[in-house]
Amino acid sequence: MPESCTRIHCLLFVALSTLICTQGCGTRGPKTYPVSGKVVFPDGAPLTTGGVVLCESMAAKGTQPNARGAIRSDGTFRLSTFGESDGALAGKHRAVVRAKRDAADFLERNIIPRPVIDPRFEDYEKSGLQFTVQPGNNEVTLVVERPQ
Repeated sequence: MPESCTRIHCLLFVALSTLICTQGCGTRGPKTYPVSGKVVFPDGAPLTTGGVVLCESMAAKGTQPNARGAIRSDGTFRLSTFGESDGALAGKHRAVVRAKRDAADFLERNIIPRPVIDPRFEDYEKSGLQFTVQPGNNEVTLVVERPQ
């Protein structure tokens, strides 16, 4: 076999091998869809601290990763599951909101920090917060209440 044919076969083999190998690269798991939103009080004022965490899809079988996102100072958030702001799995999800408590209460006043939101919003069973993630972009508003 001429040397040029061997070289061509080698190049074709390398090119085909590279193509096959790269087809599986970059897969991170199930498909996610962008989810962004805002956490507000009933009067429309934003919650300015904490985070949002989704429970696994209510329709899914087995354990799935939870999406989560930090709440910014304007009350907005973007959810991430496998990578930065990649969103959440499709399906109906329960959510919790976890608000940071004021450390100054403990450090300066020697009292247990007061909750910023009603503690029920930090419990999947009691929060009442749920929404469905659909293919495409998802925008949600979560309404929480101040503590009693």
